[in-house]
Amino acid sequence: MLKEYYLSILYGQQRGFIAALIKSTLSTLTYPYSAVLNTRNILYKNGVVKSTRLPVKVISIGNITTGGTGKTPLVEFVARYLLKKNKKVAILSRGYGGNNPLQKNNDNVNDECLILRENLQDVPVLAGKDRVKNGEVAIRDYGVDCLILDDGFQHFRIRRDLDIVVIDSLNPFGGENLIPRGSLREPLKNLGRADLFIISHCNQSNEQTIKSIYGKLKHVNPHAPVCESIHRPVQIENITDGSILVPEWLKGKRVYGLSAIGNPESFAYTLKELEAELIKHRKFHDHHNYNREEIDDIISEAKSLNADAIVVTQKDIVKIRNMDIKDFDILSLKIEIQITKGIEFYEEAIDRVLNQVNN
Repeated sequence: MLKEYYLSILYGQQRGFIAALIKSTLSTLTYPYSAVLNTRNILYKNGVVKSTRLPVKVISIGNITTGGTGKTPLVEFVARYLLKKNKKVAILSRGYGGNNPLQKNNDNVNDECLILRENLQDVPVLAGKDRVKNGEVAIRDYGVDCLILDDGFQHFRIRRDLDIVVIDSLNPFGGENLIPRGSLREPLKNLGRADLFIISHCNQSNEQTIKSIYGKLKHVNPHAPVCESIHRPVQIENITDGSILVPEWLKGKRVYGLSAIGNPESFAYTLKELEAELIKHRKFHDHHNYNREEIDDIISEAKSLNADAIVVTQKDIVKIRNMDIKDFDILSLKIEIQITKGIEFYEEAIDRVLNQVNN
C-alpha cells in the first residue's frame, strides 16, 4: 500500500499539502545523488579514473530507470544470438539485490543470476562487484571471446563495444526525475551514450505512448536505432511434479498470482492475456526471498479460494523450487523476449561489433 501511495505521488496522482511536501523533500534529495553521478562521470571522462579494456568483445545491456524493464530476458536473448554465431560467451553480473541462501564462495548471486544459470547452462554467469576481475577470470578459465555486462549502462570500469539500453514502455523515463523524486538512475541526456535502444512491453502500451517514446529518444540521441519488443510466454513448469505445460493451459483456470519482481503489473497482464482467471495477485517487493512459512500461508490461502494453481514468474521459482512442495501445484511461467520491430537494427549492431578488430 505504501509503495502504491509513493508511486502515485511521484507521478502526480496525489494532491494536497502532504503530497506537495513529500515531493519537495524528495526533489531536494536528488541534489546529492546528482552530485555523486556528475563527479563520477567527470572522473572517468577526464581519465582520472581509468576504464579497463579487456581483450574480448564486450556488450552492455542496461537501463536508465529502476524496476523491471526486461533486462534479464534480453541478456538471455543476446547470449543465445552470440552462441548461434559460434562465440564463447560469459555474463558478468553485479549480483546485488538478494541475499540468496544458495550463494557460495562470495558469489553474490541474485534471482536474475539464478535464472540465467538455469536457462543458459553452457554460459558462465559470474556475479560480483569487481566485474573487471570476473571478466579476466572468464577469459582465463573459460576461454570466452564475448562478455555481456548485465545491468552495465552505469558501469564504467569496463569499456564496452556496444551499449544496449532497454526502455520500458510502461514507465519509460521514470517521471523524468532522478532517484528518489523519480526512478531515473541518471539524467535523460546520458542516453546519448547508448548505441541501440530496445523498447520493452510494447504489446502492453498504446500506439501513442510508443510514438512519444520514439520522439524522446530521437531528441536525446538521434543516432541510435530503436527496436520494439514484447515478452512472450513460452512454457509453464509445474515444480510439484516437473511436468511442462503450454501457456494456453492457463485459459479458464482459476489462478493465484505470486510475484516479487520490479513490474508485477506486467506479470498480471500476461496472465490475463492468456485468459486465466486471476483470483488474487500477491505481490512482494522486488528480489524478496520467500521463506517456508510464507509459502505455506500462500498455499493455504490459494486452497481457500479454490485456486487451480499458484502461478509465479521464473524469477520467483528459482527461490521456491528447493522447498520440496508436494501438496499444491505451483507453476512457473517462463517468458522470452521477442523483437517485433527493428530486428535488422539489432542484428546489424551485434554483427558490426563481432566483425570489428580489437585495438
